[in-house]
Amino acid sequence: MSIEITKNKGYTIPDYSVVKTHDAVTADVAEGDADIIDITGAKSVMIVFTEGGTVNNRSADLTLQVSADGSTFVDYNMLIDNVTNTNSQDLTRIASKTRAAAGTDILFMSPETLGSIQFIRLPLDVTDGASPTGNFTVSVAICR
Repeated sequence: MSIEITKNKGYTIPDYSVVKTHDAVTADVAEGDADIIDITGAKSVMIVFTEGGTVNNRSADLTLQVSADGSTFVDYNMLIDNVTNTNSQDLTRIASKTRAAAGTDILFMSPETLGSIQFIRLPLDVTDGASPTGNFTVSVAICR
């Protein structure tokens, strides 16, 4: 992605990319089927998890797995959830996020962990009821 700056020419735009890992999926994306994304050198990673439709009896659980070598993945339990906290509370960290209604969630990887993680993947566990509708899209924004 290229951005031209017309004012404040001294500012440097970081390397930024967005990867769509799931596009309007309606069924499970198993660990072995999830795209592997290289985040080497990332300064920040944001995950956008959207339910695009009307959910009656369909929900999805999104998890994040990380790897140092691209072959051995483990669950990442330090996703920062975009929830409201008071000034005295710490950030809310979660292991997975569930969407069971139309809308979008944003999640962030904990910055202090990014230097040692090279690859990520995002399995998605979809649960259907009797008359399911809706689909799920996941994008990953990476700033290096």
